[in-house]
Formats: sequence, C-alpha cells, structure tokens
Amino acid sequence: MTTSTARQPRGIPVGGQFAPTTHAEPSVSLGAPSVQPDFVRVRLRQLGVLDHLTEAQVAAVTGRLNESLDFSDRNIEETAEQVHVQDRGYSVDTARKAQAGLDRLRSLGQAAEADALETVARKSARAPRHSADANGMQPRPDGKSVPVPAEDPRLQAGEVFDKVQVGDTVFTRTEALDYPNDPYAMRFQANRPLTDEEAYALSGVIGYANRSAIGGEPLDDPAIGPARDTPYSFVVNIDTTKGRQRNYEKFEEMIPDIIAHGSAPRSTKGGTRAIEAFGDEDLKLEVYYGE
Repeated sequence: MTTSTARQPRGIPVGGQFAPTTHAEPSVSLGAPSVQPDFVRVRLRQLGVLDHLTEAQVAAVTGRLNESLDFSDRNIEETAEQVHVQDRGYSVDTARKAQAGLDRLRSLGQAAEADALETVARKSARAPRHSADANGMQPRPDGKSVPVPAEDPRLQAGEVFDKVQVGDTVFTRTEALDYPNDPYAMRFQANRPLTDEEAYALSGVIGYANRSAIGGEPLDDPAIGPARDTPYSFVVNIDTTKGRQRNYEKFEEMIPDIIAHGSAPRSTKGGTRAIEAFGDEDLKLEVYYGE
C-alpha cells in the first residue's frame, strides 16, 4: 500500500511555512563625506580669502578639509591660513595689509612706486627660500635670528621686526641693540605709509639730529633724498665713524621732538626754526642701525 506524501510548496522550507530560514543581509556601503574644489572656492570667496590663494593652494585646502571631515567656515578659513603660511611664509592678513599699503600709495599718486614694490614682492615669492638647516627645514625669516628681507610682504605691509635686510646691509632696531657699532647707514620705519615727499622731509629731520648729536658725514645726494625700501620706511647713508659726539641716545630723543615741535628756535634769525613741526604728532619712527 502506498502512502502519499504531501508535496512541500516551493519556497517554503520543510517544517512549515513559519520555520526559520537563512538569507543574506542587504549590504549598503556609505563613503566618507567630502567636498570638491568648486565648493571650497566658493566658500573662500565668501570669506574674502580666495584672491590671495593660487589654484594649487585651493587644492591643498580641499585635501586637508577632506582629511579632517570638518567643513565649517571656521575650519576652511583656518586651513587656508595654514596652507598660505606654509607656502608663502606669511599670513593672509599680512597679504591684505600689503595690498592696502599699495592701494594707499596709488591713492597718493605714487602708482609707479606701488607697481615697483608689487613686482619685487611677486618675484620674491617665486624666489628660492633660504638654504635648509641640518634637519632639512627651510628657516623662515623671523626678524630675530634670520633678518627679514625688504621685499618680504610682511615688511611691505608695515610689520615691525628687530632685524631687516636691505640689499647687502642688515639693519637692527635700536631696542634690540646694546649700542650702535658706528654704522654707515640707518633705516627709519614709520607707523603709517609715507609719501616720497614725507620721507624726504623726514630725512631732513634725521640730518638735523645727526649734526646735533652724532656729527656724522651725510653720504646721500640732497637733491635725490633717501632710498625707499617699503611704503613705510627709508634708508639714509651717514658715515658715523667721522662723528665727534656719537651720542645716539640724544639722536634718538631729538627725532620725535623735532617731528612734533620743529627744531629749536634760532636766536640769530628772529626765533625762526631751521625745521618746522611736521604737522603729525602721531607719526612715530622706528630707528634701525646698519651692521
């Protein structure tokens, strides 16, 4: 006698339709979030940073943002600053100030001077850095152990350093010196941009203080005036080794006094002054001596 076996419907395992079954879990793979250079470029433009970055720097910023997974405006701006400093050796804020100084020069009618400074700064940015140290690192001019060259955008923007190099001459700020070593040149940096006319007038102040306190021999052509190294500064050449007094302390004290009040009245000429007050009592000069 044959016993009929109930056929199991296809798709239902033996043991009943409610018996447990095994099946593959669905697999969904989510990649890490990332941004593209176009997005970063838009945000940098909104933050006022894009004009100071190259395409290579924008790409570097994008890469670092994707590594950090922090796409906030704050991190975008900080990352751009890090990339700019590492690549150029100065901050975006310094670049802005340098541009503001150039714009001020142009507004004062010194367009040729502004263009020349901009050209020097641009070529300097492409020039080779200082030779590497023992660890292979490129030493950044810090104005202390390494003099800051005159074409450095930080200096062009009016930043003050203890050591500055103009051409072959290193100038040291008086606050960082024990005593000047009878220099042949001096550098003066103002707390605001100067026109050529103002620099020429201030060189007259320097010459008067030199005659009274140092007695050095002026080496500049009075018809030409002092050499300009930045919109804020100028260099005068004086052979102080021929001076009899060499009273540098008095020399430095006389400069702000003459700027504010003019030179001492002349008793032989009805109380007139050889140099009148400069007309800007807020103007200050940093004094540097050449080595």
